[in-house]
Amino acid sequence: MSHFFIHGSAGMLEATLDTPKNFTCRDKSVVICHPHPLFQGTMNNKVITTISQAFNNLGIEALRFNYRGVGKSQGSYGGGDGELEDALSIIDHIHQNKPNQKIILAGFSFGGAVAYKAAMRREADVLALLTIAPAVVNFPLSNYPEPSMAWCLVQGIDDEVVSYHEVCKFFINQTSHDATLIRLNNVGHFFHGQLVKLRKQIERYYQPRVSQW
Repeated sequence: MSHFFIHGSAGMLEATLDTPKNFTCRDKSVVICHPHPLFQGTMNNKVITTISQAFNNLGIEALRFNYRGVGKSQGSYGGGDGELEDALSIIDHIHQNKPNQKIILAGFSFGGAVAYKAAMRREADVLALLTIAPAVVNFPLSNYPEPSMAWCLVQGIDDEVVSYHEVCKFFINQTSHDATLIRLNNVGHFFHGQLVKLRKQIERYYQPRVSQW
C-alpha cells in the first residue's frame, strides 16, 4: 500500500494505491469512489476496502482516494459535481503515468453515482463499471446514457437507505449490452456482517472476465 497526493481541480487529493501480492494484471487498475463525504464517507469505508481487496485478489491494483475536503484532500464538498471532477482527475492521473492502462471504475452509494457519471464522461478510457447500491434517488442518473462498457450492479434487497425497487427500475431502464444485476438477500445498505459475501460476489463476477480483458 502506498499513500500519496494527486492534483485535482480544487487542490491536492489524498490517495492510496493497494497493490496485490500476486500482481498478475499490471495493465489494469480499479478506481474506487467512496460514499457521501457529508455522512462520514471516506476512502477507508469498509465497503470501499472490501472492493479493493476483491480486485487485489484478482491480481489488480486498486486506487482509493478522498474527495475534496475529506481527510487530507484540499477543498470543500462540491455537491456531487466537484466529486465527479475529482474522480476524473484520478483517471487522468493514471493515464498520464500509464497511457495504456485499462481502468475499471467502482463506487459505493454516493460513490456509485459518481463512478457511473465518470464512466459516461470517460467512456473511451473505462473498461468496466461496478456500482454497489448506487444513490439513484438523491443523485439521479436517468439523464445519463446507458453504459457502453461491461457494467455490474450489486444491490442488497433489504437496503434501508437506497430503495431496492428504485435501483432495479433504474437498472432496467439503463440496461447496456453487457449488464449484470446481482441481488443479495438479507443485505442492508452498509453490508453489516456481509462483507465476505460481497467480496466473493465481486470476485466471482470478474474472475472469468479478467483473462478475457
